[in-house]
Amino acid sequence: MDLEQNLESLSLQNSGETLSGKLRRLKVSSNVFFVYHDQDGFGNAIARALNPTPHPCSKAFELVDLELGDAKLNASITQFMDGENLKATMVMLDHLEPPLLSQAINSVLTKIADAEHIPSTVPTIIAPFLVPASKLRLEGRLFTTNSGKLPLYSIQVGPETDVSRAIAAKTQKPPPSLQIHYEPLACFLHLVRAANLPTSIIVGQRSQSPFNQALSEDLQTLYEIGQLAASTTGTYFQREQTSTNWIPTAKPASGGGVGEPWLAFYG
Repeated sequence: MDLEQNLESLSLQNSGETLSGKLRRLKVSSNVFFVYHDQDGFGNAIARALNPTPHPCSKAFELVDLELGDAKLNASITQFMDGENLKATMVMLDHLEPPLLSQAINSVLTKIADAEHIPSTVPTIIAPFLVPASKLRLEGRLFTTNSGKLPLYSIQVGPETDVSRAIAAKTQKPPPSLQIHYEPLACFLHLVRAANLPTSIIVGQRSQSPFNQALSEDLQTLYEIGQLAASTTGTYFQREQTSTNWIPTAKPASGGGVGEPWLAFYG
């Protein structure tokens, strides 16, 4: 099945709601940020610090309903405007627990696939995640690096685009046997693969250092993720915004087993 067929299939999953007007058609840019509002505040910090450029530009905010049966949930949409030109779109999803998490992510992807694309090309989704070290495992053990500096990884899904190639060139590819236990990332990866949408997932790893050092290292990883996302999409990462909007908490890695992984990266 090619990309256009995948997009049509994903869109038609909710075609009845679309015809009834329950799912309002969005307008999205060629670059769409998917940001998950995690409990530690990483997503909120990224969302606040990403801005249009050059100045003067503006952000336009709106809420979009996600029709999930009896559950009434919203996604926050931010349009990055340069005058009347749409430069980028950000979709932010609030923290949710399974099974609503997968339903909400699927609804968001459906809206992106069904959106009015400006320009008309299929957009590239850029999804940044900062994952607790205990949630990444390799051959049953914690995924660690011999280097003092934590690298950024990227997972490419769907057809390549200029943006996905630029992100891949500046990041490392995770080992094929790497498994994730962080459900927001695992669920997003599974669903975006099924849709075969052009996507670059940027993955940073939380520090395992003592708290004060971990705080500094986590902030540095956040900066690098934000700057990478901005530099490859023609937007601007306002680094100083993160210091007041995000207070991460260092979480010790679990010494025991964590059960079966929800999904393997390349399983």
